[in-house]
Amino acid sequence: MEGLTSAAGGIAVVSLAVQLAGSVNKLYDFWNSVKEAPEDIHAISMDLGLLSSVLTRIAHEAQQVETQAILVPALNGCWAKAKILTTLLNEIEPGFASTSSRVRKWTSFKAVLKRGQLKKFQEALERMKCTLLLVQQIQN
Repeated sequence: MEGLTSAAGGIAVVSLAVQLAGSVNKLYDFWNSVKEAPEDIHAISMDLGLLSSVLTRIAHEAQQVETQAILVPALNGCWAKAKILTTLLNEIEPGFASTSSRVRKWTSFKAVLKRGQLKKFQEALERMKCTLLLVQQIQN
């Protein structure tokens, strides 16, 4: 019975990590499309790209080896943070979820971001990174 529980946990980890990586990748694509942006926007984009890679690696590793029980709640916590990031981005760019691939100019974001959404976005992203860092340390 323990083997079934372990397998189910592994499947849950893979599913969560893949979904989360997809969500983070959408956020990355958006921030990466903002042209003429200051350095902190580029840093957000880089962090999101790294998070997507880490989540993909977690999904891959979960298929190969037994996962720690803490991984599912940690990924659920990251999923909640990803939802916060998506909500904040929807406040900045209401059409964010659309499939339009237009190039975004930094100047169109300046007024909106002065209200503090960028800081909130950065804080939520940092919390997600810290959660994944803790999980990585536990896994090793």
